[in-house]
Amino acid sequence: MHNKKKLVLAILTSLSSYSYAQASDVSVPTKDNDDTEVIVVTGVRSSLEAASSLKRYSDSVQDSIVAEDIGKFPDQNVAESLQRIPGVSIDRVNGEGSKITVRGFGPEFNVVTLNGRTLATSEIGRSFDFQVLAAELISGADVVKSPTAKTPEGSIGAYVNVKTARPLDNPGLHVLGSINAKYSKLSGETSPEYSALFSNTFADETFGFNIALSQQKSDNRYDSMGTTRWLLLNNEPGVIEGDIHNLDGNVVTPSMLRHAGRIEYALGQEHRERIGINTSFQWAPDSSFTNTFDYMYTDLSVETQTQGLQAGLQYPNWRNVVVSDNGTILSGTKFSGRTLGGTGENVDFRIDGLFQELESKSKTQAFGFNSVKEFDVLTLEFDISYSTSKSTPRSDLLVPNYISPERNDSLNFDFRNTDTVNLDTTIDYASPTSVRAHWNQVSHYELEDTITELQTKGKYLLDLEFAESLTLDSIDFGIAYSDREKVRDRFETFHEDNCGLVAPDADLCGELRDMPDGIFSVSPYSDFLSSELGNFPRTFLFADINKYHSAIRDMTKNPNWPNEQYNEIASSSVTEEKISAYSQFNFSGLVNDYDWRGNVGVRYVKTDTSSSGYGKRRLGYTGELDNGQPLLVVDYTGSGSLKAKNSYTNWLPSANFSINLNDNLLVRAAAAKVMSRPAIDDIGVQTTYTDMQAGSFSQTGGNPYLAPYKANQYDLSFEYYSDSGDSYAVNFFKKDISSTIAQITYLDNTPDIWDGSQYVDSSVSIGGYGNVNETINTKQNQSGGSITGVELAVQHNMDYLPSFLNGLGVQANYTWADTTNKNTQKIELPGVTDPGDKLEGFAENSYNIVAYYDKGAFQGRLAYNWRDDFLSSRAGIRSGGLPEHTAAYGQLDFSMAYAVNDNFTLTGEAINITDERTYQYADVKERVINTQYTGPRYRIGLRAKF
Repeated sequence: MHNKKKLVLAILTSLSSYSYAQASDVSVPTKDNDDTEVIVVTGVRSSLEAASSLKRYSDSVQDSIVAEDIGKFPDQNVAESLQRIPGVSIDRVNGEGSKITVRGFGPEFNVVTLNGRTLATSEIGRSFDFQVLAAELISGADVVKSPTAKTPEGSIGAYVNVKTARPLDNPGLHVLGSINAKYSKLSGETSPEYSALFSNTFADETFGFNIALSQQKSDNRYDSMGTTRWLLLNNEPGVIEGDIHNLDGNVVTPSMLRHAGRIEYALGQEHRERIGINTSFQWAPDSSFTNTFDYMYTDLSVETQTQGLQAGLQYPNWRNVVVSDNGTILSGTKFSGRTLGGTGENVDFRIDGLFQELESKSKTQAFGFNSVKEFDVLTLEFDISYSTSKSTPRSDLLVPNYISPERNDSLNFDFRNTDTVNLDTTIDYASPTSVRAHWNQVSHYELEDTITELQTKGKYLLDLEFAESLTLDSIDFGIAYSDREKVRDRFETFHEDNCGLVAPDADLCGELRDMPDGIFSVSPYSDFLSSELGNFPRTFLFADINKYHSAIRDMTKNPNWPNEQYNEIASSSVTEEKISAYSQFNFSGLVNDYDWRGNVGVRYVKTDTSSSGYGKRRLGYTGELDNGQPLLVVDYTGSGSLKAKNSYTNWLPSANFSINLNDNLLVRAAAAKVMSRPAIDDIGVQTTYTDMQAGSFSQTGGNPYLAPYKANQYDLSFEYYSDSGDSYAVNFFKKDISSTIAQITYLDNTPDIWDGSQYVDSSVSIGGYGNVNETINTKQNQSGGSITGVELAVQHNMDYLPSFLNGLGVQANYTWADTTNKNTQKIELPGVTDPGDKLEGFAENSYNIVAYYDKGAFQGRLAYNWRDDFLSSRAGIRSGGLPEHTAAYGQLDFSMAYAVNDNFTLTGEAINITDERTYQYADVKERVINTQYTGPRYRIGLRAKF
């Protein structure tokens, strides 16, 4: 075989066992004698160059991140490191990286594994939350964008494999520890973080053991302002007092208008604790036989209390109304007075307190055993794993009324500054004496996810040379089985308990019963939303949640409050069985003295799903106007058992090819058929009914017969790798989506009822309001669309600069993507602008720029990431079924480390230095649904290594 070909195969063989130990110490020999001088490169630059090598010699289009050293990941969160990769962006929860989007495909479309195994999640769906993984336990991660046949199926976006440290990868004794103090500027709190790692090998490095521990506590705060339920208002006579004006001051007469149902202001205080344990045992009696047992445990607890208020605009009585060209009520006055329809009956205008306690506790465990045996030309691998996650997300929503003694109040609101909503009212919402008991809702889920996987893989070396230009090097093959069960049980208080109707003389809703003043205190914070200008509440009441519950027990004469009951209609169970098999042929050769390599293969997968739960049927409904509110009374049958099964088979061919045009320039091409399974929460049989008010009459349910997303994808990349460690790449990609799943929302003006044998159309009209329409929200398969994009990536070391400046370097990438949806169902809701043919989750532009310095004892990194605005949902929940958008967002972070000596290193980080906010809106930017600040965060620490 040609010498160049042998060299390439030797490099590939060595990289197939590339470990984080090799990644953290890159040695460059400069002499060929016994006195070889070795320059050891560590830190930021080492990590980037190791990731670049993994990309260069991979079998497909791939990007990677690598730990700078054992137990030292480059960011406080794995998701925040992944966002530095071209085409990857992240979702944040209260400022922390949580989930990833790749090339515009959200978390549900990306398969994330831990050491090649699926990890059970604490989510309702199948998306992976990186908050459960402590960064100190991770050695690296690969993001595979063009799959091979042996790549696990299920990702249209990317396959992500997160790797933990293994003892035999880094022989010898290693003891590490770190302690950090994390300060949140917005909360003013400082919290501790600890981590430790012990690793050692024994018996001539045939046996190894490591254990890593991590504990993190943090106290954060967020300030938010937003809206919910953008409702439709029919401009009938008597609904709006006086003339309606546009922004130019001209009188207009629109027939229908859109307005926010509620304006909300909330200050959230979050306490987070995470304990992570990861351990591995390895036994390798010889170099051909390795056995590994892994165990991971994570305990994540997040407790959040939000204190705030909301102004309900769903009541009648409007005046001084100003509207936009889009039909949005931008400003106006709400007041106490006559009801809708002009009956003359007085209705008090009220503001609500908005107190919420959110709690989520999850425990995740993962066991895995892997055995690899190498024979002469055959390698066999066996892997078995079991993973489980249990979580109990809980929500206490407590909503009292605020009133004034005069009971003749008003409120002025103004949306014309789209950043915030100005609000001014005659009600004293910062006085405990104004609080009256009203509506409360307590609920929690009990979620359990259980996964069992078996995998058998093999590689057979052939070295079968058909010609100098073509050699069949090896064949990969394998078979896998997976069994997953996801259970969602919901428990909640029902209407009778919420309002105290179980005791006729203890009704709360609308009765204005005074609450003890000792429950409430004025907010200790005077800097609420201090970065935003405007006239809106800056100080409001805080509530003691425990005292609040005690008062509700007394007032409702219900000692069992909150008396959460099992809601079988909103609960479901989904099981999913998968069998997959693959074969892959790996080739190499020479074409006009150019080395090339590639693979072709096919993956077969069969998926069987079973969904079970309970459902009920509507028998009839009536409506009435109560104090200006159009209310419904709906009758249902009792609940009955439901079960649905579905099955589908997919053949997934793939091909990857790369050619070295010279020692530095690589051209890569790939094509594959890919699929993503429907979200688990989308294929449940559960249905949620909203039916107390005619304006929000709706039902939302799953569809257990959904087929998977399917696409054909193509990649073409040009990659240049210099001898000095620089790299430059441009990658063109295209995805033709043949099948997708879309949220379908439509109005039904004749909602169905059950006549005992079949569903029939029905209708009801409420005097002074009009015909009652039901909004239907469900998921359906559609023919899909296409995505075309380009990724640019640069990694450049400035070694040519003089003196200390030659430690500088830059890493940058930019992604552009254009999307179309071939079969988008037009949104035909009154007063709503259709979002067109754009697919959900796709930002047209995104980029990352990282400037780093790595020389001597000091290293530092300044990173900025930016993502364009995008359509986040075609029918959002918060907006009441309207399209929801997320505005462009950019964030600047800084990190540094100084090695005091060989054993101790000082570290520091600054996150979100410029105090950026997130901004979301419904349909058009003037309909803001959320503006949120989480503030800058700082961390200093000490790391020890022995």
